[in-house]
Amino acid sequence: MFDVLITSLTFILIIVIAYFLKKVKVLKKSDANILATIIMNVTLPCALLTSANGITLDMTILILIAVGILSNVIMILVGYGFAYKERPVIKGTYMINVSGYNIGNFVLPFVQSFFPGMGVVYLCSFDIGNALMGLGITYALADHVASGQSDFHLKDVLKKLFSSIPFDVYLLIFIMAIFQIEFPSYILSMATTIGAGNSFLAMMMIGLMLEIKVSHSEAYHVIKIIVLRIVGTLILSGIIFIVLPLPLLAKEILTMALCAPLSTVSAVFSQKIGYSGDMPATANSLSIIISIVCMITLLLIFI
Repeated sequence: MFDVLITSLTFILIIVIAYFLKKVKVLKKSDANILATIIMNVTLPCALLTSANGITLDMTILILIAVGILSNVIMILVGYGFAYKERPVIKGTYMINVSGYNIGNFVLPFVQSFFPGMGVVYLCSFDIGNALMGLGITYALADHVASGQSDFHLKDVLKKLFSSIPFDVYLLIFIMAIFQIEFPSYILSMATTIGAGNSFLAMMMIGLMLEIKVSHSEAYHVIKIIVLRIVGTLILSGIIFIVLPLPLLAKEILTMALCAPLSTVSAVFSQKIGYSGDMPATANSLSIIISIVCMITLLLIFI
C-alpha cells in the first residue's frame, strides 16, 4: 500500500509542479501542445514498443481488443442519444467527449509501475481497439454528424488513422505478433531509453492542460458528459467482471482503462468539427481529477 501511495503521489506531484509553473508563467498552457507532440510521436511509441513487444495473440488478447472497440462504440451511441435534441455540432462534440480513453498518457504510467509484464500487454491490447476508434473513426463519425452531410468517406477515416504514429506502432506490433516476430535487442534498447521519459512528460502535459474554465451555458454540458462517463464506466466494469471469461488481472486492467480521463485529442477533435467553446477542455480537466482519485483507489484495492 505504501508503494502505491508513493508512486501515485509522485505522479500527482509532477502534475502539481507543471500546474504551478504555468501559474507563475515559467511555462505556458500552449507548451502542453509541444509536449503532446513529443509524447505522441516519440516517447509514447517507444514506450508501447518496449511494453508490447513479443505479445502472443490468444483469445484473451482478442477479447481485450474487441472490448476496446465496443466500449467506444457504446459510449458514442450514448453520447449521441443524450444529445439527440441538441444542434448537430453539440451532438458531434458529445460523441467525441463521452467516448475515448486516455490510455498512453495517463493509465500506461500507472500500469507500467504496478503491473509490468502482462498488465501492460493487457492494457495495450485494449488500447489497440481504443486507438482504432479514438484516433480516427470516432472523429469521422462525429464530423459527419456535426456537418449534417449524408456522405461518408472511408478514405478520410483511414487517412486519419494511419497518420497517427501510436496507431501505426500498434498495427506493427499486432502484425509481428501474428507472425511471432520480435524486435531486435538494439532497437528495444534504444526504445526503452527514449520511452522511459513518457511517464514524466505525460504528467507534465496533464498539469499544463489542467484548467477549469467554462461559461454557465456550457457548465450543463460539462456535468452531463462527466456523469455519462462515470455511469458508463460503472456499467461496463460490472459487465466485464460478471460476464467476460478473462483472467482476474485482465479484468482489473480493463477497469483501470475505463476509468481513464477523456482522450488527449478530444478537445482538438471537438474544435475541428466546429465547436469553439471551453466545454471539451474543462470536461477533460475534470475527468483527469476524477481519474486520479479512481486510479489510486483501484490500485489500493487491486494490490
